[in-house]
Amino acid sequence: MGRKIIIMAGALTAMLALHAAPARAQYMPHLDPNLYILATMGYGGGANPCMTGTPMSDAKVAEARAPSLATMQAYFAAAQGGKPKSAAFHLDKKAKWQAGGTSAGQLDIDRHADPLAAPGLTLDPEPLRFYRGGTGATALGQWAVRDAGGQIAGVYTGFFTRSNKQWKLRELTVATADESVEPAAQFCGKPGDVIEHRLTSTKNWRESAQKNVDEARTKRDAATVQVAAAEAALATDPKRSGTAALLRTAKADQAKWAKQLEKREKNLADALEKSAEAQKDADEIARLTGPARNAQAFRLADEGEAVEKTAATTN
Repeated sequence: MGRKIIIMAGALTAMLALHAAPARAQYMPHLDPNLYILATMGYGGGANPCMTGTPMSDAKVAEARAPSLATMQAYFAAAQGGKPKSAAFHLDKKAKWQAGGTSAGQLDIDRHADPLAAPGLTLDPEPLRFYRGGTGATALGQWAVRDAGGQIAGVYTGFFTRSNKQWKLRELTVATADESVEPAAQFCGKPGDVIEHRLTSTKNWRESAQKNVDEARTKRDAATVQVAAAEAALATDPKRSGTAALLRTAKADQAKWAKQLEKREKNLADALEKSAEAQKDADEIARLTGPARNAQAFRLADEGEAVEKTAATTN
């Protein structure tokens, strides 16, 4: 009992000091991390939507899809027919063609034979996956190359850019059947940036939200102790100067932090949900990554719809 009275007395003393402190030293809502955490973690209104995985409209994707498919078919026809396959590229210092351990720049693309352009192999007319980057000027697609029996002999991963109103290859990676290939995914400026951003930003968001919850809970509990101390003091000496006012202040503080805790717990729940979604998508990419011969699993359920939209756009 004596210890409880001492604790309450200490809380009351601290509360008296707080009551006497200038208002600017007390809680300032504009400094509450909970009020800007979404924006700083990349999920607020000021964030670039494409960095969180928001794709462009179907019409915009179709606009890039049709010419990119045509470029890929032209590349394969040239490679298989012994003609300059570099015509499918924007030939500048960023142009890159790679197969196995070989990498070629703008001047060397035609010097290397494409292992997937062998006689008897065919390029699927439609991609396994296709995305237009969030900046609008880039696209990413993957195509299967099949043997006479319909089995996948390899996969092309093409990164396209639009220049002078033409969609051509910036980079092309060739993976034969036994080589590992990662499925293409929605991107913003460069392949892989969206999932990397989502994993990093949601981790930061989750950790910051947890700290904010812990802070609010601690302050609410402290305010609860102050309320108890003030109530005990008021019961012991109802006429003590300022005790009633201190009790009102303590209860207001308790209510304020209880409300803050509720908001911050909601923010933490949102962070945990988005973090789990990002990790699930990253895990799926990792699960699908493997020998190119298994790339049929890359095909998305909505690719059939994309084919129809491309046809409608070009007709």
